[in-house]
Amino acid sequence: MVERPAGVGHRPPGDRRHPARIPQRTEGQRMRAAKGEGSMSKTDKGWRGYVTVAGKRKYTRYHKTKALCAQEKRELLNRRDDGKLVAGKVPTVAAWMDHWLENVAKHRPTTYAMDRWVTDSKIVPELGSIKLDKLTTERLEEWVTSLNVAASSQRRYLAPLKSALNVALDRGQIGFNPALRVKLDPIGKPNTTAFSREDRDAILTAATGRNRARWHLAVKLGLRPAEVLGLTWQDFDDKTGALAVSHQLLRVKGLGFIYQDAPKSEAGERRIILPKTIAALLRTHRTEQLLLMAEMGAEWKGWEYDGRPVALMFPQPNGGPIGPGVDTKAWRALLMSAGLSETRRYQSRHTAATHMIADSGGDVAVTAKILGHADAAFTYRVYVHPLEEREQALMAKMDEPSAPYVAPYGDYPSEHERTVEASDR
Repeated sequence: MVERPAGVGHRPPGDRRHPARIPQRTEGQRMRAAKGEGSMSKTDKGWRGYVTVAGKRKYTRYHKTKALCAQEKRELLNRRDDGKLVAGKVPTVAAWMDHWLENVAKHRPTTYAMDRWVTDSKIVPELGSIKLDKLTTERLEEWVTSLNVAASSQRRYLAPLKSALNVALDRGQIGFNPALRVKLDPIGKPNTTAFSREDRDAILTAATGRNRARWHLAVKLGLRPAEVLGLTWQDFDDKTGALAVSHQLLRVKGLGFIYQDAPKSEAGERRIILPKTIAALLRTHRTEQLLLMAEMGAEWKGWEYDGRPVALMFPQPNGGPIGPGVDTKAWRALLMSAGLSETRRYQSRHTAATHMIADSGGDVAVTAKILGHADAAFTYRVYVHPLEEREQALMAKMDEPSAPYVAPYGDYPSEHERTVEASDR
């Protein structure tokens, strides 16, 4: 019997050649697989495989070993069998972000403008030329580090890319979303506090002039800046003293003023029964505004949005909308008049939440409703701050002398034991 040389395979049936003369497959030649399973081969760049999708080949990356290539090929087969592998070329980050923004994401104008700005100025310049399936978590982490921004901004810039990649994953353009694995800097606790009652009252005392009621709504009821500036006279019911909060006025770069419905959530659109003092302020404010309109005559321009007039409650002197920059300057001037340091406008909202809970005996649910929060726990966790004045009151209460202790029983507890009635036996 002829001994088969090492490395020589079996002779195919019907082949009468000597086993040593049968051509052998070399390592670099293509590996034949079952029909529909794709194939792998070794090239100068390493091992590479493909699977067929709708008559077109979908290739793996180049790998150092056959095992790694086979693993990726199996992942492609699984995605194909699940209907999550798309035939054809994979789009670049720039092309996919543009498609997602214009055709997939259903954004409000303000959100669209922000995501478009992030895409054009932050994402595309650094990542735009990379194909989606070549985008890695490590490359995204390098990009985030190069932004050199605060932790909150890191999340804001990554958010649209993460959402777009989720859609790409669902449609089979990629096998996983690398943005989900990016490690971001931890967000520190916001440096926002509440004004004390004394400081709050000083602000309201200093609030004089044409739009003084605007600051009462912010500091006492916690309306968001965009909500206050978006109020119209149609939102105020003079008879009941109720105020409907259902719009926001925002200014977006490149789009100008946006007057949009419903704040952040369904709870944001709400009806508030105003304190009588604030309702009276609004009535006075409306009378003064009507007198101003009569005095100005043709100089009163008013404001139209989408072709219809909008009677803003707190407009500029000519009736036009107030932007965030002008409003911020007015807030800073108000704080200076009250003898207080400069802070963000949102501190008025935190102040209102803290004092409303304190004055209501801890009724967080009512406070959350007035603020427009769907989750009362969020209101308590984020918007309520300890007040120094209440801490001092608690310490003073602890210093008060305690009343003498009186035992609930006499000297002999047995004297006070309940007599067992016959009916109890």
